[in-house]
Amino acid sequence: DRERTVFDERTDINELREGRYLRREQGKLPTARLAFLDEIFKASSAILNALLTVINERKFYQDGVPVPVKLKILFAATNEIPEHSELGALKDRFVLKAACRSVQETHFIELLDAGLEAQTNKDLNRKPWAEGLATLDDLLKAHRYLTLLMARKEPKDRELFFREEIMREFRRVIRTVVREDEVFISDRKLIKLYRLLRTRAWLFHGGAVEREDLSLLAYLGETRAEIDLLEEKVPRLLGIT
Repeated sequence: DRERTVFDERTDINELREGRYLRREQGKLPTARLAFLDEIFKASSAILNALLTVINERKFYQDGVPVPVKLKILFAATNEIPEHSELGALKDRFVLKAACRSVQETHFIELLDAGLEAQTNKDLNRKPWAEGLATLDDLLKAHRYLTLLMARKEPKDRELFFREEIMREFRRVIRTVVREDEVFISDRKLIKLYRLLRTRAWLFHGGAVEREDLSLLAYLGETRAEIDLLEEKVPRLLGIT
């Protein structure tokens, strides 16, 4: 079932008889460096609590003992966005949330061509997307490079890569969606947003954050209504529609 793709709750019977509850780790989240969790909110509360510890502290508890995990990158998907406040902490860890909508109305032919090509590659065990692209190690090296840049004290990172004009726009958009639309943006998320904006700028044009990089703010919605609203409102606020 879905929960066993994250943690395997099955234990060694002999160990259990001795009073030790050990999760099986091999092939599960504790041993992965990059993970994608489908239907994340369908997991039990126990699994979600354990997942929160993995994300926050990069560890999980094995028979009461904290064990480091190798996780570096985590993506997740859901068909249902829960409104329960107790899941707010977990949702807040996923800074950006993009809606995946049907494209057949506007890209009917392109959908057929892309879908048939993808199915053919799958049936023939071809992986054209894996050729000539960045590896996970490449991404981790890039992350370390940007982290070292942002760690400098003099001059500060924002003084070099975040012009005052763009910083004002960043702050204006955040204030607007918080005050007018009551979108919740925690202090934690704000710091992560800075890092994401810097990363996008580096990837797309190798330098300072520009107005178009602020388009990431369109993906801050926590509910389906907020997601729909911000996808339209943020580009309009930035004048990049």
